[in-house]
Amino acid sequence: MKHSDFVGLWTMILLLLIGFAAPLSASHANSQIVVFDAAASSGKSSGLTKTASDAFQSRLNQMNFIVLDPIVLSDKTGITGTSRAEVLAHLPAIRSHYGDVLIIFLQSRLHLPPNRNAYLQSDATVISSATASHIVSSHIDGNGFLLPRDCDASCAQILGTRAARQVAETLAMRVGKLINSPSGSMADASDPVNKVKIDLVNFNQTQRTQFIDLIVNEFPGFLKITNMRHAGPQTRFAYYSEAPNSKLQKWIDISLRDIGINPETGADVLVKPGAIQIVLTATGTRRSSAGNPLKYN
Repeated sequence: MKHSDFVGLWTMILLLLIGFAAPLSASHANSQIVVFDAAASSGKSSGLTKTASDAFQSRLNQMNFIVLDPIVLSDKTGITGTSRAEVLAHLPAIRSHYGDVLIIFLQSRLHLPPNRNAYLQSDATVISSATASHIVSSHIDGNGFLLPRDCDASCAQILGTRAARQVAETLAMRVGKLINSPSGSMADASDPVNKVKIDLVNFNQTQRTQFIDLIVNEFPGFLKITNMRHAGPQTRFAYYSEAPNSKLQKWIDISLRDIGINPETGADVLVKPGAIQIVLTATGTRRSSAGNPLKYN
């Protein structure tokens, strides 16, 4: 075989290998991501939240996401803070400078129970700059670490650094998998996903907005909402969670009360495998017949 033919053969093989490999890494593996970290509520946790944020971004970078510098992005787009409202108000500027960016709002909080067995809780919410739509959310509680009573901010940083990195990296891997999952329904193997079709009926706009905000931002184990549709008095969407229906039913009752609706008298709540229907009753009573209370008492 001539040398030129040998080189040509290997060149063809190499091109074929590249062609086969390309589709495997397409999805969101090279998506642009920027992480905005909510300010810590106390000085003792500020160092740990910074550690968690750095570890979160580093893990996403290792997963082949393009992690943008939030300070540089903010300077270019005129963002003056890290609040969700401030960032979302500048989505047109973000699109103009960077195109489609997945914006992640990360919040880490240090919890210190009376037994001093502290733990870090982290939440991440992903928003698309292209559509301003919610992509995924996830939440995780870290492993506990003991803080002495005389432990100051430096002490907390030393003792909690490992836990902060661990919870942030675990959350980053979960969020990355959710972004790359076509169905948006991937969770840890130990936490099976509960996909539920939720119907909200007779909610006004304020009630609907408040209720959805609660089930997205307050319910533990929330993963994603997809396929939201509105038709007359009905709103329907698919809700992905790691929580079972028994817990969802309990939390729904609490959330209805939070928005001023008594679930006992102002709503019909039907929970069954794969579906939850919540119907607000116009008169504040259930839709069943009043019957004859004088005869059947």
